[in-house]
Amino acid sequence: MALTINTNMTSLSAIQGMNTNSQALSKTFQRLISGSRINNAGDDPAGFSISTRMTAQIQGSNIAVQNAQDAVSATQVADSAMKETMSALQQMHDLVVSAGGAGVSASDRTNIANEVNGLIQEIQRIATSTTFNNKQLLTGSYLQKIQVGANQGQFMQVQISAVSAGAIGMSYAAAASLKPFDSTITTALSVNLSQDLQAITNAMNKVSNIRANLGSVQNRLNDTITGLNSLVSATTDARSRITDTDYASEAANLAQEQIKQQVGASILAQANQSSVSILTLLKG
Repeated sequence: MALTINTNMTSLSAIQGMNTNSQALSKTFQRLISGSRINNAGDDPAGFSISTRMTAQIQGSNIAVQNAQDAVSATQVADSAMKETMSALQQMHDLVVSAGGAGVSASDRTNIANEVNGLIQEIQRIATSTTFNNKQLLTGSYLQKIQVGANQGQFMQVQISAVSAGAIGMSYAAAASLKPFDSTITTALSVNLSQDLQAITNAMNKVSNIRANLGSVQNRLNDTITGLNSLVSATTDARSRITDTDYASEAANLAQEQIKQQVGASILAQANQSSVSILTLLKG
């Protein structure tokens, strides 16, 4: 090999190798510090693309879980309100039955009718005042499409039927039939009493059916939440295998690159000494 001064290929090769080792060492340090194997798209283009989609899936699913939980909360509020409505209907039922007692006077029946009307007003108040995030739940206007997934088209429709006094067949007119119970015609009493009891029973059945349907919606939402949480867990685990740093492997790489760097520095020092031999020739 020729001895030259202007071009020291051995030194250049050593420098090039040290630069390469330095880049690898820097990447290893970055992975150890960040805990992530992929810190930019250049580290692993395919892995970066996959992990990005997985991150979108995970974050979207987490938000979908929140949406479903909010929907469950809304249905729970509605169910609690309907429980009070059922309580009022039960009281109405008891009052109407008591109005048919042998010792009940006309004024007693009037008082009972007034109390029944008061309960009807309470049912109406419950229907109009039960809200969730300023949205009425029991007036028949609640219809929401809940996004329960990270992707397009993954939604669930939640609708709550009207539980207002009119919607369940409880109007002020229904209780008014109690007032003419002072009639001397005994058949009129039994007919009016029967009609009122039937109307209340029908109302209780309607509310029970609405609550049952709402319960099935709650179960679907809870199942959806469970499924989404499982999906998030599995997807997070899969993303971890792609993006997270394997510290045992990177620690081994660190030791290897540090040794290479030290060897490169030693070789560079020796390569720079090769030019000194030219002086020895010239001194000849």
